Amino acid sequence: MVEKRADVHADDPADVVVDVIVRADTTPPDDWSGTPFGHLDIRSLVSEARQGSEKIMVGQTVYPPGGTHEHHLHPDAEEVVIVMSGRGWHRVGSDYYDIGPGDIVFIPANAEHSAGCDEGDEPMVILWILGGAPSLEKAGYAAVPEIPRDR
Repeated sequence: MVEKRADVHADDPADVVVDVIVRADTTPPDDWSGTPFGHLDIRSLVSEARQGSEKIMVGQTVYPPGGTHEHHLHPDAEEVVIVMSGRGWHRVGSDYYDIGPGDIVFIPANAEHSAGCDEGDEPMVILWILGGAPSLEKAGYAAVPEIPRDR
């Protein structure tokens, strides 16, 4: 199957060509410069803007060793995180979980969460899915205070 780029701004919906097959390694990183996520490699793979999705968004994030991101929540979307490679942690609410390849994390809507990659040589690669929202804007976003982890 041939990969095609979506044009969701076509005048006639019949002219929209949707990315049916998407590869993270050929999708350019999103521009998060100037945000708490600017040091991460984040790629939007399935979204309202790319395919015209109405209820789901899928992305990939690569965390460098020791990398993390701002603690936050999405009031209008559930999230699922799938660890593809590397090791790290995920915090949901006040609980921390060690995560590695094959682990799946469920984050309910409105649940505070954050993630990070363990120190070492290997980055952590995750796929994330927002359920109920086809974009980060529609999922909503609110930064929340971080609680330090006792190890």
